[in-house]
Amino acid sequence: MKKYILSIHIILVGLLTSCVKLDTEPTDMASSLTYFSNETEVEYALNGIYDKIGSNYIFGGGDCLSTMFDVTDQAWRSTSVSITSYDYPASDVRVSIIWRELYIGIERANILLKNIDDADMEQDAKNVVIGEAKFLRAFYYFMLVQNYGAVPLKTEPTQSANDVYFERTNASEVYDFIYAEMVEAESLVNPITDYSYAERVTKSAVQGILARVSLYRAGFLNRKDKSAEQIQEYYENALFWAEKVINSGLHDLNPDYAQVFINLIQDQYETQESIFEIGHFTDGASGVFGTAEIGDLGNNNGIAQRILEYGYSGAQYRITAKLYNAFEYNDQYQDTRRDWCIASYRFVRDSNPPVKEYWSEVYVGTSEDPNRVVNRNIGKFRREYELQEDKIKNYNSTNNPLLRFSDVLLMAAEAENELNGPTPKAHEYLNRVRNRAQVSEIENISSKEAFLDILQDERYTELCFEGFRRMDLIRWGILVEEMREMVDYNNANNLAYSVYNRSGLNISEKDYYLPIPVRELSLDPLLTQNPGW
Repeated sequence: MKKYILSIHIILVGLLTSCVKLDTEPTDMASSLTYFSNETEVEYALNGIYDKIGSNYIFGGGDCLSTMFDVTDQAWRSTSVSITSYDYPASDVRVSIIWRELYIGIERANILLKNIDDADMEQDAKNVVIGEAKFLRAFYYFMLVQNYGAVPLKTEPTQSANDVYFERTNASEVYDFIYAEMVEAESLVNPITDYSYAERVTKSAVQGILARVSLYRAGFLNRKDKSAEQIQEYYENALFWAEKVINSGLHDLNPDYAQVFINLIQDQYETQESIFEIGHFTDGASGVFGTAEIGDLGNNNGIAQRILEYGYSGAQYRITAKLYNAFEYNDQYQDTRRDWCIASYRFVRDSNPPVKEYWSEVYVGTSEDPNRVVNRNIGKFRREYELQEDKIKNYNSTNNPLLRFSDVLLMAAEAENELNGPTPKAHEYLNRVRNRAQVSEIENISSKEAFLDILQDERYTELCFEGFRRMDLIRWGILVEEMREMVDYNNANNLAYSVYNRSGLNISEKDYYLPIPVRELSLDPLLTQNPGW
């Protein structure tokens, strides 16, 4: 598909925006803070809202909210970066930038929604924009409330320099706002069949994210002041929205798990499986848009390789033995996801062209030997598959998957189990994902608890390194427990070297939320800090 590049110069809170791949022709323009006169200006303003979803510190690549903050029990980092070892202060710059970037996106949405009525454009087109802007604003609040808990809920543009002090809004109220806004958005946005790419907010995308919001709303941190009836309602909502996607007939699993990620790397859109993506783009290091909308998946979280023309990767992350052994791999079943998610080879250092050396040939012993596993790299986003010839050392155009159909199936299975136990329908949804991986079917699970245990492991293996593990562990209320289990596993397998265990030993209950940034506390006296920070 042709990539549409915008060079946007929208004066919003004094900050420049960049672009996303949206369906409009390239041009430049400036837009007023208070007035959008036509559809073109509205579209540019909308692009400015989309822009923050791909920020380097949100979902931009290999060192951000969805990667560095999501290491948990999947991987450890080979250098002593404090965030990945749960040993960092409230003044950490990344914590502050994440907060700032999300609120910039929210402010841009507030400005557009406040002023779109004045634009000269067809009402149907205007409604679609309103739906997309409302969803994006709600999605940014979803990321804020997940990570920080109670946060200021601001739904009007800033009117003056004095309009800057806000108290934190109770998380339940923020979730109520998120859910209501997304439900409204779902009725306004276009179906996914209107587009040949997955970077636009569509009905399928909103429905799938509504299922995710509902599950988190029913989760450990949010259920303390809720009745059993309210929690059941949240699970009912999760199942309803997940099944909207499933029953639409528009989505299915790609039979080849690896191809899902090759498509993301090569900008090949497959909206049946990959429902919502963050679009990244580059036309190379020497191109006009060489650094316009770049990401860096496969760089820090890829397979170590130093030759630029083949796709450089610093590969600062290594695999945990706990994840490696979570995949079903025995004489009868070999999970096809394992050796894609976790590279089964390394590149011989400085070989040109790169030469692969398979781990099974490097050491004596079986491939399950945990002492060897900890040297392996993340293999999910492989730079060797990039088609761009004029490569940039640390960046690329690999799209980031925000919502895949397998995730929707697993959310539906989880919600069905919570509501009705391990029914045939819950088994069916779970087994659709497992069948693609060519592992054993789950049959005749009789208890809700046993089914949830299996489903939790399935999300661990299916969605590893996609930015969901920490949040899954938090909503299940087992973040600290699972991280300590990783330490026990390492110790039992003679992997007690401190770097492997650092994160599991440092983590505590305070890590269920990030700290409120110290900078924000100093600027807004109405804010308060999260417990333990």
